[in-house]
Amino acid sequence: MSIQEMALYGDLVLYLRDQVAKILVEEDIHNDLDKANDRLDSLIRNWFFTPQEDLYGLAPREVIWREQLDMPNPIPPEYAHDAFDDDCPICQGAIEEIESGEHNHAHGNGWNWTYCPDTSLLDIYDPEGSEERWEKERLWMQPQLDQGPEPSLDEIPTYAPPATDDLELSPDEFMERLNWRPRIDKRLQEMALRFIERFDCPIHRGLFGPDYRRLTEKECLTLIKGLEKQGIDLDELSNHLEAWPYKNVALDWLSEPERHAYFIIKSMETRLDPADKSTLISFRQHRDFYFVLQQIIPYNARLWLQGWLEGIALGQKAENQDQDHDRIEPDSFPF
Repeated sequence: MSIQEMALYGDLVLYLRDQVAKILVEEDIHNDLDKANDRLDSLIRNWFFTPQEDLYGLAPREVIWREQLDMPNPIPPEYAHDAFDDDCPICQGAIEEIESGEHNHAHGNGWNWTYCPDTSLLDIYDPEGSEERWEKERLWMQPQLDQGPEPSLDEIPTYAPPATDDLELSPDEFMERLNWRPRIDKRLQEMALRFIERFDCPIHRGLFGPDYRRLTEKECLTLIKGLEKQGIDLDELSNHLEAWPYKNVALDWLSEPERHAYFIIKSMETRLDPADKSTLISFRQHRDFYFVLQQIIPYNARLWLQGWLEGIALGQKAENQDQDHDRIEPDSFPF
């Protein structure tokens, strides 16, 4: 859900409050508008402060304040089985970590969740527009789905991620790694040349997701140095990239692993045909890879990487505007 969408929904709540208050006044013999507004304000306030099962026991106000403070939402031990309902070894290991309290909530290095509903309020009130929007996405995806017959199960590459260790940071280490200055050595240069063939950088978020491009050598050098300074074990990361059976690795997977894991798990639960074994295997491999990234990429490194990616995207946007300053294109809408 976009920032603008959330802001507009907040305006909608206030609008509904005022309109319903007028309706209540018309039906109330006391004709007291202030009293009706107070009644509706109480309902809204209670909603903000009441814990919800869909929010793993948190109240909406807690989720909103935590996000504004750049704090993750750790999965409580009592909700471990709700968050991971698959019988894969990684899911079972995650449940054991959460229930035993081994993961580190203080710096966000544990198992966290993000609230991202499948549908928006607009989908409910404009079902025709929602169907048209999804039909456009289906048409956009169709050429990729028509690339040929499904591979046999024997042709699907295997994925066996190496074991990972929990990374814990003290508050001093956390701040020290945020205040770094680049200094490139030969080892990092060699590693950057290996990573440059694997990493895809998101540069523009379009209607159906971001567009990607390859990194330049200079960009990859600063990226590798920054990741190292943020406490990432580059050798361990390299081992996981080698174990990953597919070539491309999107950098926003590293910066937002929980978000990507959420979307792929939701797709497995609601959209994927259980009879499509090859796609199911691929989706499980991607899910497991996101889980591994969540374990080896500490929260401070994800924050730093998000800022780094925003800088790359802004630079790309400025370059495109400089090249196309005489061309004016209309905004693109789904319908």
